[in-house]
Amino acid sequence: MFRKILNTFGTRALSAVINLLIAIILSQYLGPAGKGLQSLVITTITFVLVFANLVGGGTLVYLVPRHTPSLLIVPSYLWTILVGLVSYFVLLLFPIVEERLILHICILSILNSFVAINTSILIGKEKIGTSNLISLIQPAILIISLLILFTIKEEPGILDYIYSLYFSFGLSVLVSFAYYNKYCGRITRHSLKEYRQIAIEMVRYGILNQVAHITQMLSFRLSYYVLDHYHGEAAVGVYSNGISLAESIWLISKSISMVQYARISNIQNRPEAARLTVRLIKFSVIASLIILIPLMLLPSSFYVFIFGEGFSDTRLVIWTLAFGVMVYNFSILTGHYFSGTGRYQINAMASSLGLIASVILYFTLIPVFSMAGAGVATSLSYLITTIILMTLFNKENKYWYKDLMPSRGDIRQIKAELIIIMQIKGRS
Repeated sequence: MFRKILNTFGTRALSAVINLLIAIILSQYLGPAGKGLQSLVITTITFVLVFANLVGGGTLVYLVPRHTPSLLIVPSYLWTILVGLVSYFVLLLFPIVEERLILHICILSILNSFVAINTSILIGKEKIGTSNLISLIQPAILIISLLILFTIKEEPGILDYIYSLYFSFGLSVLVSFAYYNKYCGRITRHSLKEYRQIAIEMVRYGILNQVAHITQMLSFRLSYYVLDHYHGEAAVGVYSNGISLAESIWLISKSISMVQYARISNIQNRPEAARLTVRLIKFSVIASLIILIPLMLLPSSFYVFIFGEGFSDTRLVIWTLAFGVMVYNFSILTGHYFSGTGRYQINAMASSLGLIASVILYFTLIPVFSMAGAGVATSLSYLITTIILMTLFNKENKYWYKDLMPSRGDIRQIKAELIIIMQIKGRS
């Protein structure tokens, strides 16, 4: 398992570096306002995606060990297309982004969802390395496309970014489907009765799972729209860079949680799953601190040098978010513990309460304190969600915190895993 975590972390680290370069390119070429518009576009795509994942998405990781992938993929694809169509009319009714971009957002959301469906099935098959490769393709193709378009255009704009997304998402769909065929075989037809039964099960698990993701996304990114309403796209541009850097510490815990979720979904022993979760939490927290502290110590002039004029407040955003993103490491891993044991309703409840708090905080703090208010409100939302999840985790795993101190057993396990990795590399 440690080998899979290292593989996932390495892939995510490289992907994070590429995404940082993408943010730098967009900031330098488009400025704070253009970067803010780009952030609103990609955030809206993400919101559509979480609704598309009501049938499919992360729930597939839990269902794949229990059903044939061919039975799961068709309802997931059909639901995605339906959500894309509905989203078009919803966004026309509630114009949170420019109308000229709405159709693009819906099509890109469908493409992105297809990739998520295919990779979730692969993760359910514990093909973590393959999933990591697919997740790396999209940002790699995106940055190449951006460099080409932004170089040949005298005045590049948001549509050039949109065209780059089409190319990167489209290629990712083709690659992910090719790997699906390799590991899961061709898509075969099933009876309407089978589709109906599995659709009911997918909706049941999917609603519980995605309510948590929907409320979580609203808690985390509603601030973009509130900040845009009160202070404009330039403020969103600076804030989005700050929050992306601060949340980069989750690179560790999310790399771990992907493997954790796949492993827990394939075992039936809750005490063993809880022990695994606590062991992973302590490594995640220590490693995250190593990333976060340098980000906080860098001066404002560094962020101006990296992103360009107008981005000096990036450091302020990171400071307001630091405590919350650090604490949220606990939520990421305990949340995947509950998901892996099929109890999506716990994550949904915790995220919903976090959302209620964040809405109140956003509309209280952002109008007065702008980006700093958004950062403090978001950080408090992370804290509230974490307290709820850890309280529930503690109810069934008493005194779990005693295992947070690193032990000799942990060191021995890491050493054994590293020896295995080196042996495998030596044979390859």
